[in-house]
This record gives sequence, C-alpha cells and structure tokens, in this order.
Amino acid sequence: MIAFLRGRVAMVEPDAVVIDVNGVGYRVNVTAAFKTMLPSNEQEIQVFTHMIVREDDIQLYGFLSPEEISVFTLLLGVNGVGPKAAMAVLSYLSPQGLGRALALEDTSALTMVPGVGKKTAQRILLELKDKFKKFNLNLTEQPQPQVRNGTFPDADDAVAALLALGYSASEARDAVNKAVESGAAGISESIKTALRFLDKTKK
Repeated sequence: MIAFLRGRVAMVEPDAVVIDVNGVGYRVNVTAAFKTMLPSNEQEIQVFTHMIVREDDIQLYGFLSPEEISVFTLLLGVNGVGPKAAMAVLSYLSPQGLGRALALEDTSALTMVPGVGKKTAQRILLELKDKFKKFNLNLTEQPQPQVRNGTFPDADDAVAALLALGYSASEARDAVNKAVESGAAGISESIKTALRFLDKTKK
C-alpha cells in the first residue's frame, strides 16, 4: 500500500496528475480542489494516497490530507457510490462541507455534484450521517462566510465546482473572490454569483 508520494508534478491531466518521484512517474487521480492547490512552479509536493486494486487495474487516488482519505473510503462504502462518484463529491465539498450537509440533512448540496441524483444523495445521507460524527468536526452549524483577502472558509469548494464546469483555476478563483466581495453567502450563492461574473467576461 502506498500511503503518500512526495515529488514534482510532471504532468496535469483533466482528472489526474503525474508525480515524478525520483524518476518514476505515478499517475494519481485527484479532485478539482486538489488541483487548485498545485504550485505554479516545480516545487516538490506531497500527496496522501489510497490505492484500489482490481483484477485488471490498479489506481491511485490522491488527497490533501489523511482526513480526506477517510471520507473517501466512507463514501465508497455507500451502495452505488464508486471511486469516480466519491471523487466528484470531494471535488465539490470539503470534508467539513460534506459533514455540514449531512448534519443539516441538506440533500440539495449533494445533488449539485454531477452524477449524484436525489436517491444517491439520500443514501449518502442515511448511511453516513452517524458515521461522520467520529471526525469531531464543527458541523452542526452553518458558519457565515467571512471575507479574508477575498476568500471564505468554503471558497475552495466553490472554486472546485467552477473547475468541474470547465473554467480555469485563475478564472474560478477570481470569480469566487468577486462573488464574496459582492456579498454572496454560502457555497450555492457564491457559485451562482460567480457564474454571472464569468458570463459577463465571456461577452
């Protein structure tokens, strides 16, 4: 089992990165949120990994923290949720964002994820609500976004959602910053407001 990799990013693909570790390239499936954290130069990075071995395939999945791996494996335990869907959920929601959605029984936050319909969202809620409590995160209250240099606690979730829609990291980050500065509160409203800013720039 490979617990983590430390090396330089040799290649960036739509849903993965290739990490050069002492001359060996490891292809690692990553979330959109992970890609927003990639350095612009050739700095060395560390990625925590989870390996899935099948009869005809071996895949590595990369995360920003061991906590994300724990959430990933919990999602895989939900009936009907495979690695692709679990990565999609973590592209749209941080562990804290997912935990709040579960605590508040907010299935609409889950159905925003491509490929997650209402029934799947309800299964995730039903099967993970109690299991998520072991993380001891502050999830029961939805915090009000606070502007900090143009960002707020869930800004990365909003940026990741825009990345999944095909916008570049710089476009997504700038649009979310503008949305927050204009008074947008929460992930959903920030995404909608950011999209309006992006539409204006395309015209």
